[in-house]
Amino acid sequence: MEEHILICQDGLDGIFTAIYTAYEKHYRPEVTGIMTAEEGNLRLFAVYEHILTDPVKSGKVLRTLQDRFGEEGFYTLCLALASYQEDKATAVYRTVAKGLRLRQAAHILFRHADVDVDRVQKLKFHAWHEMHQLLGFVRFRELKNGVLFSEVSPKNDVLAFLADHFSDRFPGEHFLICDVGRCLFAVHEAGKPWFLARDTHFKRECVEESGDEALYQELFRHFCHKIAIEERGSEALQKGMLPLRFRPYMTEFTNSFQNLK
Repeated sequence: MEEHILICQDGLDGIFTAIYTAYEKHYRPEVTGIMTAEEGNLRLFAVYEHILTDPVKSGKVLRTLQDRFGEEGFYTLCLALASYQEDKATAVYRTVAKGLRLRQAAHILFRHADVDVDRVQKLKFHAWHEMHQLLGFVRFRELKNGVLFSEVSPKNDVLAFLADHFSDRFPGEHFLICDVGRCLFAVHEAGKPWFLARDTHFKRECVEESGDEALYQELFRHFCHKIAIEERGSEALQKGMLPLRFRPYMTEFTNSFQNLK
């Protein structure tokens, strides 16, 4: 049986377009894979197809998944697709295909004995866990123009989920959250919906902070230092609760506390 590998753009639009194409061409899910990048070694006898992102096709798949899997099921699938793992698109596609055969498609997500469902749930958990950590680790800085600015560098593509959270929390604020590794920005204008934008020419040194920002940062670092109990410090526990990769973008770790004692 001929194996088909669909290569698409990373992101919901690209992967949903590939799923639409697989259904359109009546490919069998068990011998069809979806990838967001070229493989290093091509598989023997496999047919590779490059899929161009089509917003119309993507939109049809999105609406179908929302309708058949419900809000919670759709959320699970989207978080799984936010993963940085290479097999995410294939796992989600095959799970969707199995779910759509059921009267209640979302029930497929409870069949953890299924290898594809189990993989989707693991991908979703790891992306959710990082997103949940970032909800507490994001640090905003006030710029000269009054915009709140923050930088993150997550492994998983969870910026949209962060934007959704902070737009609900700060509906009256202008803010930008920059995913440094992906050159992606979540842009929120006060009182309006947020959106994502990409800027590959962004330079951190061009960001100018407001006059009071340095003072507030120093006060916050001083506060963090004063509430710490040195005798109960545990570096291993700290790294487990707050991994080192998050710290370069957190105010309390950008400068040493030595001059604040």
